[in-house]
Amino acid sequence: MNDLKVFQQTSDKSYDRHTYDLVLTNGKIIKFNYYDDVKKYWFENSQIPDYLSHILVKDKKVNKGFK
Repeated sequence: MNDLKVFQQTSDKSYDRHTYDLVLTNGKIIKFNYYDDVKKYWFENSQIPDYLSHILVKDKKVNKGFK
């Protein structure tokens, strides 16, 4: 059975408010700043058996300056 979960776009706004950690099955993490880059890497490497695990989507830390 295929456990692949498909992401559906819910907004046309920029995805630059997140960072992305692509986790490999060996535990290594590759960090990306842009959704298009992590998506490209995933699809370019998706045919390699037991290579990709999952992607963590993280909110970017916003520097609000000094008070």
